[in-house]
Amino acid sequence: MTNRIKTVQNPRAILIACKNSKRIAEIISDILNFCSYNTCIDDFSQNTDFVIENRDYDENCPENVIADTILFDGDCEIDEDRMMQFREKVTSYENAMRLYGDDFSGVITFSADNYGADVACRNVSEDNGTASFEIIGNGILSRVNIIDGKYSVEEVLACTGVLLAIGMPMASVLSFFDYEEK
Repeated sequence: MTNRIKTVQNPRAILIACKNSKRIAEIISDILNFCSYNTCIDDFSQNTDFVIENRDYDENCPENVIADTILFDGDCEIDEDRMMQFREKVTSYENAMRLYGDDFSGVITFSADNYGADVACRNVSEDNGTASFEIIGNGILSRVNIIDGKYSVEEVLACTGVLLAIGMPMASVLSFFDYEEK
C-alpha cells in the first residue's frame, strides 16, 4: 500500500462519474454533513463545497464552480483533457491497472480484493445481513460493521477513497459508519 493520499482543504466540487453515482453522491454528502461540512447535490445557491452526481460530465456546474475531485469507473466518458484538470482522481484499483498499468501515480485507488490499493479491506464476513470487515487506508486499520446491508463494501471503500482524497481524516469518515451502526 502506498501513501499517495494528500491533504487538500476546501474542495470546490466532487464529481461522481461512476455506476450508482446518485447513491454514492448521497452517501458522500451524508458523511460530509455528519462531519459538519457544508455540502449539497446539484444546488449551487449557497454552499462552497459540492457533491455533483452526474455519470458523464460536470456540464451542469455553473461557470464559477469547477469540479476538482472525481470518482470514476471504466464507463466514465470524460475526455482525457478534462480528466487531467482534476486535482484528485479516485477509482478502483482494478480500473486504474486497466487504464494506466503500473503507472497510476496521482490516482487514489480502492479495492475489496487488492491490498496494493490506497484504501482496501480484508477479512470480510457476512452474517444475518451484517457485513463486517477491516478497512485499511492512510496508515489506519479499523473494523467496519454495516448492519442490514445499508451500504455495500464497495460503496464504503469508494466513499472513503474520495473523502481521503479531499483531505478528510479517515477517523472522521469511519466515525460516520460507526454512528450509522448504532
